Amino acid sequence: MNKYEKLFDDIATKTHNGDLNWKQISKTAHADLIFNPDMSFRQYATVYKKGGKTYELVFVEKKTDDPHHDYAFQKYIPEVLVVGQNNELVTTLTDSVIDRDQMIDLVRTIEENSDSLSGLFD
Repeated sequence: MNKYEKLFDDIATKTHNGDLNWKQISKTAHADLIFNPDMSFRQYATVYKKGGKTYELVFVEKKTDDPHHDYAFQKYIPEVLVVGQNNELVTTLTDSVIDRDQMIDLVRTIEENSDSLSGLFD
């Protein structure tokens, strides 16, 4: 397991255990940190503490036209931004370093436990 996978695993475990409280934020938030921010359709954020430091985690969901299907369909792009002090991007976890299915599982858990969904299905 590489360092990115270890970080993602810690985030996923803490999310599944309820130790991270994700909140849905504006899809335009963090536009200065997101590559192609106009593709973002939903974002969640939480506070994450590790190694005596505090970070903001931002789960960004994007959609884009898929070149593998002659741009006739869109594909889903998940990203986790790790944001440090002064709104500086520390690292980005994407499906190029983290298994896509694990990222989708994480966002499902985030969505199910987010503040915006609470009470909707009660």
